[in-house]
Amino acid sequence: MDASSKAVFNFSFDLMKEMLKTEGDKNIFYSPLGISLVLKMAMLGTSGNTKTEIEKVLHVSEECPTQDCQGLPSSIKALLSNQAGKKYDLKVVNALFGEKTITFLEQYLQLIKKEFNVELNPADFKNNAEIERQKINEWVKCLTNGKITDLYAEGKLDGSTVLALVNAIYFKGQWAIKFNPENTREETFNVNKNEKKTIQMMSHSGKFKFAALPDIKSKVLLLPYQEDISMIIVLPDETEGIKELMSKTTPELLTSLAETKDLKETDIDVKIPKFKLEADYELKSKLIEMGMKEVFQENADLSGMSNAKGFVLSSVAHKSCIDVNEEGTEAAAATGAGVSATVAYVRKQFTVDHPFMFCLVNNKDMLMLFCGVVSSP
Repeated sequence: MDASSKAVFNFSFDLMKEMLKTEGDKNIFYSPLGISLVLKMAMLGTSGNTKTEIEKVLHVSEECPTQDCQGLPSSIKALLSNQAGKKYDLKVVNALFGEKTITFLEQYLQLIKKEFNVELNPADFKNNAEIERQKINEWVKCLTNGKITDLYAEGKLDGSTVLALVNAIYFKGQWAIKFNPENTREETFNVNKNEKKTIQMMSHSGKFKFAALPDIKSKVLLLPYQEDISMIIVLPDETEGIKELMSKTTPELLTSLAETKDLKETDIDVKIPKFKLEADYELKSKLIEMGMKEVFQENADLSGMSNAKGFVLSSVAHKSCIDVNEEGTEAAAATGAGVSATVAYVRKQFTVDHPFMFCLVNNKDMLMLFCGVVSSP
């Protein structure tokens, strides 16, 4: 795992812990890569303590500890390029929409173009914020094959908006070994110790990378898609073990798992639920709790964007969805930040019949594309 992938992994781990504080027993799903890309686009326009706080939350120092981190690493830039010819569909696209009456610094615009392959799209937020909101939402909808609609809710962009930074990420891929629909059965999923529900459980047998981790009372399974992408499932031993899992798990352990160093190919009977998740978050309060405070306050230093005074980051909206079935997985997410003025050979069983954590990673560098917790399929 390269340094940039580790930084995204650690940011995702911190965000998941913050999510679990407020989301309770709800399903959780988001794109740590998508969120971090939007925040990095904003970070390039910050200075001073504002920049330092964002760098800390994004674990930027782990990417380049001995130099000023301005640009994106090559591994992430590769994902922003054309993914044609792959056996899966992956799109990672960024966009910048700026108020046409504001003069943005040429240095900032050139840096955004160089690192994110993005040019500023002039927008009339001052007079037609609702029309601009609809245009941005339509752009996101198109890039995510219609999966993400209304990234910005009505009223989220208004006359005070001067800049909207947007990321859209979409993935659709088939399992390396597909589940046979004839083997899908109705089975019981234990939502918690007191609540059960009937779900559609997929199953098949084969050799998969697996590890039992008694120190964190969990098991881990890696399910590969066709070419380059895998789903990592972390299943607590106990029905209500997710919060204990997160309290005992360290980022170092998760990155080690993502690198599959501790996973051994094993004969396993696998059972996982078919599930669809949709999530909609305003991340401002969570990012503040994680230490990214100043960028949302009146003393924010966004002087790298424009000579105009009073810029603050007003919101960070994130929507995501995923559909996991016998064929494979379709997942999408979009993030928008608004800137305002102001062992032995034994066939094992891996039955996912209670809440679990999962993530989708790029096999080459273990870059985390999506992450989630399924509490109730």
